[in-house]
Amino acid sequence: MTKNNNVIIIPARGGTSNVARQNLRLVADKPLIYYVIKNALSYTNNVYVSTDSDEIRDVSLLYGAKVIQRPKNLTRDSTKLEEIAFDVLAKINRNHTFEKCLILNPKYPLIKLSTIKKLFSILNGKIQTVYGFDQISYYQYKQISFYSNGFGKFTNDLSNCVVTEKIVAFNCKKFLLTRKFSTEKFGLKLTENEPIALNSYHDFGVLEKILKRRRILVRVDGSSKIGLGHVHNMLTILNHFRNDEILIVMNSQNKLGYKKFQEHLYQVNFFKNDSQLFEVIKKFQPHMIFNDILDTSINYIKKLKKEKIFVVNFEDLGDGRRYADLVFNPIYHSNKNNSNEYFGPNFACVRDEFRIWEPTVLKTSPKNVVIIFGGSDPTNKTYQVLKLLEKYKLKNMKYSIIIGQDYKERKKLLDIISKMKKDNFLIELNENIDFLSKIFHESDFAITSNGRTVFELGSLHVPMIVIPVNEREKRHKFVQKSNVGYMIQLRNESKTHVFLKAFNKMLQYNTRKKFQNNLKIINLLYGVDRVVRKINTASGINDNT
Repeated sequence: MTKNNNVIIIPARGGTSNVARQNLRLVADKPLIYYVIKNALSYTNNVYVSTDSDEIRDVSLLYGAKVIQRPKNLTRDSTKLEEIAFDVLAKINRNHTFEKCLILNPKYPLIKLSTIKKLFSILNGKIQTVYGFDQISYYQYKQISFYSNGFGKFTNDLSNCVVTEKIVAFNCKKFLLTRKFSTEKFGLKLTENEPIALNSYHDFGVLEKILKRRRILVRVDGSSKIGLGHVHNMLTILNHFRNDEILIVMNSQNKLGYKKFQEHLYQVNFFKNDSQLFEVIKKFQPHMIFNDILDTSINYIKKLKKEKIFVVNFEDLGDGRRYADLVFNPIYHSNKNNSNEYFGPNFACVRDEFRIWEPTVLKTSPKNVVIIFGGSDPTNKTYQVLKLLEKYKLKNMKYSIIIGQDYKERKKLLDIISKMKKDNFLIELNENIDFLSKIFHESDFAITSNGRTVFELGSLHVPMIVIPVNEREKRHKFVQKSNVGYMIQLRNESKTHVFLKAFNKMLQYNTRKKFQNNLKIINLLYGVDRVVRKINTASGINDNT
């Protein structure tokens, strides 16, 4: 709370023209007037409710505001806001000399502290009155000359704006002399949801949904080393939390994939160290945090729990997971029965795009093989596999290769592709593909790394040869445990025969049929529904997913 010489007035009469007992009507288990009082008190103790209602008086006092009894002649529909403001200021200025005043109407309960501060800060010797406003159309909006003040937009041209005359800030000294707001009107554009006004019972229903939104902070990283699997996992899960307020937070050193979040219209913040991260957390005040950052520490999770935040971790084998509320480890297996941990493929979150396809049809003779080792493929397994297939001389097979924007050995890869094409190999190179499901669906089997891609392939019943690209992937046991493909090591030339043996077996109908049948049993498409249901239930939300 700021110590200042400013005052906030909340006009709240007992009678209303649209909704019965509007200011006292419960929304999200609190009377409407509670929200504007709470927001005002977060700025200053100088908060005065002007009312003619004894009930509103008592409720206002309960929530910490001061109350000024409004005279009967100022309770009409035609009463001007200037009259109410003068009545209050004339009464309280006997004991205080306030510099600036802001009028906040309970009909606008979503006005933020940052907006309150900005409205006050704009006032100076030249700018005597500032209104909150909202745009009415794109064409009118673009006609307004704005300049940025680091927050919202500020303008002195309100001709094409919807002026919210129930939200107005002004300098007290001049107002008390004239009893009128300045004729020269300035305005601050309100931010998302702030302009919502309550003029009907329907509006109350909309407000209820907004107020019950959870704030979810998503801590996630993407890099050439760890790939984009974590980014895609969060995007998939967040599709089921669209009614909530989402903030993505990424380490500035590991922000590969942040444009994916921007494409999905999520707000993204970056931080350099733990101190900056917790500053963001403190400012956002999340109800929940989703961590998809691999192993967490005890100290990190305990700091989150100290703030009474509901913590959900993904792909976490660190010591911190014991203190999280929920942990989902779909690519690991465990015989432990920890109440907060869920292991195995039932909790794999396959992207929504994979739901639109029917499973891959098993062919007697395979014709299409997809080769994918993530967007970056840091160990260049794509190239290694092509070198081996070049020796195999199987030219009636189509090889669909997928690489991402962070792939570093593109020239080397293009050279071998060109060479193989001259030797009549059928090769298709796909770069930076968003719609992977179509390519997977058309494939008879896959050669891939041992990350989350195995679940997407598995959801379409595509058998696979899996080659781990790092030590962590060697611990992923889905393929072996579920018997849906071959897992092999490919470290050097001495392992060539192991790869070619697995490849040859995958060409056999009975082998692929066995793997497909095992994939049918698992049904990987609805893991995200299971995860969302667990989160909602554990965090106290009834969910019918």
